Amino acid sequence: MAMRQGFTFICLLLFMAPLTGSLGNEVDHEEGWTTVIPQMTPVIHEELDWWERTPLDSNRNGIHDSLETLDGPAGIGLSYGRDVTDSDVAHLESLGYQITDVIEAVDAVLLGVINSTDSWDLSQIDGVVMVERYGQVILWGDVQTPNILAEQSEEYPHTAWNHSPMKGAGINIAMVDTGTDNEHPGLKDKFVAGYDAVCFVHTDPECILAGGRETDGSFDPDDGNQHGTACMGMAAATGLDANGEQTGFEGSAPNASLIDVRIGTDAGAGPFENYLLSQEFYESAMNGLQWIIDNKDTAWPGVDESLYGIDIISLSWGITSH
Repeated sequence: MAMRQGFTFICLLLFMAPLTGSLGNEVDHEEGWTTVIPQMTPVIHEELDWWERTPLDSNRNGIHDSLETLDGPAGIGLSYGRDVTDSDVAHLESLGYQITDVIEAVDAVLLGVINSTDSWDLSQIDGVVMVERYGQVILWGDVQTPNILAEQSEEYPHTAWNHSPMKGAGINIAMVDTGTDNEHPGLKDKFVAGYDAVCFVHTDPECILAGGRETDGSFDPDDGNQHGTACMGMAAATGLDANGEQTGFEGSAPNASLIDVRIGTDAGAGPFENYLLSQEFYESAMNGLQWIIDNKDTAWPGVDESLYGIDIISLSWGITSH
């Protein structure tokens, strides 16, 4: 009995361990803490091209800021302010670069890993609007999007809703996740089109047995994980409950519509994707993104013309172990 009690005590300590930091620290308002809400700097929307307003090029010289102080190899891509032509590719090859990929959807050319000091010359090439860094995730905490609430209040008068009187009306958000439970009261009637990239992949036995899924947008994926539903709620929930009453839990764009793209299983990741073995290619995720690119201008049947195509991609996921 004593041994069992000791084991139980140890388990209790382990269970409580992650909470010790929050339980052991009390806020001392006499030591510099304050309850005063800081003044927020308004985010002013300007009709500028993205390369003229990106926070990743603070001096507006057409070069990603992180490349300017880097001396060594880096994954570098070129963004053009127009379509990439065969002449652009030929010119880069004549300079000795081997093209890794041309991404027509975003007018970009990937050059692979090259010397970062080439950025200065590359920025002067005709049509190039930004020399970018890719292939490595780097967090820039000082240039992230300012955190603003959705709904106005006395404490926070400047909110996401200030930027759109229509609060997302006519905007299609492609929620690329574990699917979305669009029968949720707060997401009711938002579904425009959907695609199940998890089932579509050829490596999924259940998909083969089911005969595949429709690729025309008519398939409506469900959410067995609830992560995708939560993300769509933050983006566009109306705040209505099952009785049609307003709860006050609206999203940033409560009038936006849903393009439901399922790339994750009920466990979160796609088929044969895991958190243990390093992988260079995530098939369901890439398949879902390709479907979005292919349908960015699609005239979805049965909806108003204002809801054609896809306007925004939401990606709130990742494999954290590698």
